[in-house]
Amino acid sequence: MNIRDRFQSALDSDRREFFLRTLGHRIGISAREIFAGDTPDSLAKARACNEMMIAIWSQLDAARSAGVAGYPDTEFLTILLSKADTGNARPYLRSALESSLNFVDGNGAAE
Repeated sequence: MNIRDRFQSALDSDRREFFLRTLGHRIGISAREIFAGDTPDSLAKARACNEMMIAIWSQLDAARSAGVAGYPDTEFLTILLSKADTGNARPYLRSALESSLNFVDGNGAAE
């Protein structure tokens, strides 16, 4: 199963909220690491991570609020990729996705 399929499966599961919280946390860790690196493109990468976190937290809030629509699940990964591309932050998104999926699947650490 590829990462897109695993992402969709996590959103469609009873682990959805846990997955989104874990993903948001891992993106936040990436932003912290970006600032610690202090490279010329650090600000753009950190902004991209911030935009991804906002999308993730908004998606979580929409799931909790009755009658509030979030992003369509089928388009959510594409939206995150688009936000990552604004700051050349796809490697951070990929890393956060892989570690989050492994964590919620129980392959990377205990639940």
